[in-house]
Amino acid sequence: MSALLSLSVNFLPVSWAMSLALAQPPVQTPTSTPPPVQSPTTSTTKTTTTATATATTPAGTTTSTSGAPVQAPKSAELPAWDPSATGAVPAAPPEPPVPVPVAETPAPPPADAAPGPQEKPGPPFYTDAEMQELRLRHGLEASAPTSERKSRWRCLIADPTCGLVVEVQATSGYAYRVRQGDVASPGDLYKWSSARVQYDVWVSIPTLVEQRGGFKYTRVSLGPKGGIIASDSKDVWGNVGFAGRYWFKRGRWSPTIEFSSGLAFKVAGIQKPDGRFDNVRSPIGFVADIGIGLGGFGAIVLGGQFDSPLAREDVPEKVRTQAGGMFYIGFRGNILWGAPAVFGVATHAAALRGVNAP
Repeated sequence: MSALLSLSVNFLPVSWAMSLALAQPPVQTPTSTPPPVQSPTTSTTKTTTTATATATTPAGTTTSTSGAPVQAPKSAELPAWDPSATGAVPAAPPEPPVPVPVAETPAPPPADAAPGPQEKPGPPFYTDAEMQELRLRHGLEASAPTSERKSRWRCLIADPTCGLVVEVQATSGYAYRVRQGDVASPGDLYKWSSARVQYDVWVSIPTLVEQRGGFKYTRVSLGPKGGIIASDSKDVWGNVGFAGRYWFKRGRWSPTIEFSSGLAFKVAGIQKPDGRFDNVRSPIGFVADIGIGLGGFGAIVLGGQFDSPLAREDVPEKVRTQAGGMFYIGFRGNILWGAPAVFGVATHAAALRGVNAP
């Protein structure tokens, strides 16, 4: 008996849970699709819809009802759509098609047409005529030299293509001489026309060089020089100084400007007491000249010379050296081509024989 009671007590909760589950109504699911959504149409369009409704009864049974077709009411005419009223942006107009470029075939040149200038395949893309015009514009030769011009006489005659030049110059020309007379007599001067000869050795060093491509040309040369000066009455002076030359062009016969200057001192002459030729003590003076030349061959020079007096009080008056000088104009050139040397010797001989100094 007790066993039946315990079994009934254990089974009671289970039976109570099953009764609650059976008492719940079943969940119904729709058996058909919902009705379609209707949209308004214009007055000329009529829409007919069919609705199917599904209802669930409280008792748990489902009843399906099919509706008859319903006629939609007629709608009024809609106004014209204005994009500006609604803020909508009108669609952009379609872009026109892009034309495809078509290569034009050049017309063939006429048979009798003259051929045009041919361009070079590489830089600088100039024709020969354009290159000649460009070179002339910048002071160059129309055609570029293929080789460097060689100087003659192994640079013993000055040339723009030479570097260091050693040359022997001879100058001959007319001289107007002045010398002071008696120092005790104011205004006592001796003036006479004479001749002047000068022999110098120039060492020309290029100081300004112009480069054209791979070639170098001397523009300005400057260097030491020294030599002797001779005139009438067997007067002989020595001079030491410097000489220079400026080249206007790069050719062998280029115009030049020559200039020289130095110290001059008398080394020999006729002695006053006995009239014999002997060494003479003399103070130092100066000499300078400038000339316009043609290449290194020769130049027309204009210059002057001043002999300062020996003003020592212990020197007797009869042997005192008076102040003197000269202005001269003449021709100076390189002795290698002959003419300057001939002119110098002839002028010296004529001064010694034909000029009588006071």
